[in-house]
Amino acid sequence: MEGVNKAARICQILIGLVYLISGIIKVWEPVLFYWEAIPYVQMLGFGRDTWQLVAKSAVWLAPIEVGLGVGLLFNWCPKILLPISTLLMAFFTGLMVYAWDIGASIDCGCFGALVERSPGEAAVEDAVMLVMLLLAWWRLRDGDMAPWSGPWPWANKVVMGLFVAALVLCGARFFPELERLEASDLKAGVRLIGLSPKGVDVDLSEGKYIVELFSPVCGHCIQAVPKINAMVEDGTLPRIIAMTNFAQDSPQLQEFKSRFNPQFDIATISLTDFYRLTYAHGYPRMAYIKDGVVQSVWERDFMPNLERLREITR
Repeated sequence: MEGVNKAARICQILIGLVYLISGIIKVWEPVLFYWEAIPYVQMLGFGRDTWQLVAKSAVWLAPIEVGLGVGLLFNWCPKILLPISTLLMAFFTGLMVYAWDIGASIDCGCFGALVERSPGEAAVEDAVMLVMLLLAWWRLRDGDMAPWSGPWPWANKVVMGLFVAALVLCGARFFPELERLEASDLKAGVRLIGLSPKGVDVDLSEGKYIVELFSPVCGHCIQAVPKINAMVEDGTLPRIIAMTNFAQDSPQLQEFKSRFNPQFDIATISLTDFYRLTYAHGYPRMAYIKDGVVQSVWERDFMPNLERLREITR
């Protein structure tokens, strides 16, 4: 049985690493995790008067994951942490399965902006990790764990110290940015991170860009096409990239290209990212991005003219 015990301990270590990495990413970018959490909060049926509060509360899951991850790695209080870790993973798995079952087009949010995965992909991964945790929990009986897997003498200080540090860092990164939660994550001075545009080869963190958030089925967006085409044809402006949550091969986007002949690049971003960049504003929205930082933002009724754009982006 020693081989099974060692396998269980290895599973515990691997899941500890997953929890630790996931928690650190969310602690460092809690605002992005907030936006990732919102679709799931809404999916669970929370009303508009409560879903923001629930999503803000979910942010504090990040330091908890850090504490669980470190605790699992050091085998600290396994009779407490293994059941908690297993139940939490079961909740994540059930949530992903439900999102997959209803066909929700949202990011899993498990690793913040580092990795984008569909609910289906995340459901399979979470199910595997749940089995690994169940194995570790099952072997956690007096005398069943291998001797070399015992708790480290100083594990208590390490686990509690890193948990408190993660809690403080999460608060320090989250509370000063609360304004970003009320009126979208696209505003002057914000570094535009967490985007993975598909269909266009672009790195928004370097250089100058004019970005438009649009939908191919939006009347105001369609009306803006001639104006944006003129900006492209001007030749003096930074590269113009339109972003939508519609897939590149979707019938709606294909029809939009066929009927209106856009001269600008069109990239696909996730529904979650599209939501966080248009929340409380609608679309189309336009922004000037320089080295990944938003310099200016314009709404659909206040789009700048060519002369103004030349002046701003020169």
